[in-house]
Order: sequence, then structure tokens, then C-alpha cells
Amino acid sequence: MAVNSYPAISSSKTAYRLTLLSGTSWTVPTGVTYINATLVGAGGGGGGGYVYNNVYFPGLAGLGGQIVESTFSTTPGASITYALGSGGTGGVSAGNGGTGGSTTMTGATTAAGGNGGIGPTASTGLSGNAGVTANNGGCPGGGGGSPTSNGGAGGAGSIIIEYYV
Repeated sequence: MAVNSYPAISSSKTAYRLTLLSGTSWTVPTGVTYINATLVGAGGGGGGGYVYNNVYFPGLAGLGGQIVESTFSTTPGASITYALGSGGTGGVSAGNGGTGGSTTMTGATTAAGGNGGIGPTASTGLSGNAGVTANNGGCPGGGGGSPTSNGGAGGAGSIIIEYYV
């Protein structure tokens, strides 16, 4: 594994932080030669609720998307492309919620979306759902509320960029 070294931050530099919630590219400001990027995968949708023998079973909430931090070299004025993961769809009447989309950025490690919540059935009741990896943190979707209601959609992915000028 290669280790990259970057210049020390001097007290004369100003730190900037921005959050990308839409769009597909970002232009590197003048004087910026490296950035710190935190990618957040989209959350999974919640499972839909279910009624069996007049007993209500709520769907489970979706899981948050993965959070990945990357530091990489850039060229001032370059356009860096990215894609923000879409939140997983909510499950319909005992259906499972959809998996959240991955968030990607050129030069950074991909952050996977969270798994969808499971919708209960008479045979499984409330089953658990495994996480994608450690560091789950994107906005998850809520499980179905009232009997046979749909689960909530997962939150969209995002990217936080930090740089110094």
C-alpha cells in the first residue's frame, strides 16, 4: 500500500468545507492541490408493515449507508465527477425496503448504500438485517407505521469536501 504525503497546513491557510447534495461535478479551486472527501452512501428503505391474524407487525427500518473518508491529490481547475446514491425505496405491505445507492467520486473510495429493512411475514416475524460494513451512517428509511403501510424511503447520499487555501 502506498502512503501519500501532503504538505503541512500552515496557520496562514484557511480551511473550507462544503457539502455536495446535488450535481455531478465539482471544480477544484485555484491553489488547491489535495482534498479530504467524506462520502456517505444512501440509506436503505424501510420494510412495509403487515397484519396477520389481526396482529400488526411493523417493517424494520433500513440501514444507513457506509461512510468512507479519502484524501487525494488534485489539480487546480480540474473538474472532479461524482454520483450521489439515491435512497432505497420503502417496502410495500410486508415487502422489503430497497438498498440505498452507492456514492462515488473520482479519486475517492466508494461508499456503499445501506441495506433495506425487512418486511415481516407470518413465518418470519421481525427478522434482522445485516449491515453493509462498519461505519454505517447515511440516513436510513423508517419501517412501515400503521397496519400494511409502506416503509419510508432512505435518505440520499452526500459528499463533504474539505480543502485549504
